[in-house]
Amino acid sequence: MLSLEQIRMLVLSAELGSFSACARKMGKVQSAVSHGINTLEIDLGVELFDRSARNPVLTPAGERLMRSAKTLLAQSDDLERMAESIHHGEESSLMVAYDDGLFTPELAQLFNQFSAQFPYIQLDLRSIASTDISDEIVHGETDLGIMFSEVETIKQVDFCYVGSIDYIAVCHPDFPLAHLAVNSASDLTPYRQIAVRGKKKQESQSLITLSPKVWWCSSYHAVMALVKQQIGWAYLPAFMVKEAIEQQELQNIQVAFDHKPWSVPVDLVFKKGANYGPAYQWLFDALKRTYAA
Repeated sequence: MLSLEQIRMLVLSAELGSFSACARKMGKVQSAVSHGINTLEIDLGVELFDRSARNPVLTPAGERLMRSAKTLLAQSDDLERMAESIHHGEESSLMVAYDDGLFTPELAQLFNQFSAQFPYIQLDLRSIASTDISDEIVHGETDLGIMFSEVETIKQVDFCYVGSIDYIAVCHPDFPLAHLAVNSASDLTPYRQIAVRGKKKQESQSLITLSPKVWWCSSYHAVMALVKQQIGWAYLPAFMVKEAIEQQELQNIQVAFDHKPWSVPVDLVFKKGANYGPAYQWLFDALKRTYAA
């Protein structure tokens, strides 16, 4: 019967160029490796190595079987590491909801680090408007939410303030507001504003619209696309529009009452009393650092 040890002998002998090198790598005597390879050849009914030269060389049949052998070893190693992950109490999956106005390059880097730290945990990422995220937590559809702070709180969820995101007013360079001095909010009201709200048709309390003329989206990327089409103006996350401004696809509206970029608070939201494992705690702590700068 085939054994993983024999398969490993096959792969290592081929990669290292000799049975003796394989034996040293595996901490065995050379005769044990030779016997293991011989037994494997008998079980498979295939000659794996040409032993006529000083060092054994894979036969054409051995070459054909090497890919499957390596795949089998990789699957075995993967199974062992996954079992170790379970033994350490790691979750099998996590569901994270985020407002796409918060998906900064730093957040993408954090998820890359999470992948390296917890390679056997399935991460389910969902882009949802901030006003809908708390409901996702309450109904058990999400483990952790990353959202803009809401004034109204829900009793079944807890919040953790972690930092803020800068917003700036932008429009297309040919949009009328690009050439006007905006001294007060009333100067913005004649022009259509593009903004975000969720399925409950509630806008974020941290991002109240200023114009009576509004088009609504559920995504900030959709808002930016419409602003680029000169359909209206918008407040958008500074990180999201930086490149578009540099390429003169968008222009920063000079708003007198925005002496500094509008800083919008960010919360992590989670269900009260829930028990989570090490992956959740790692992610939670890392997110606190991500938006703290």
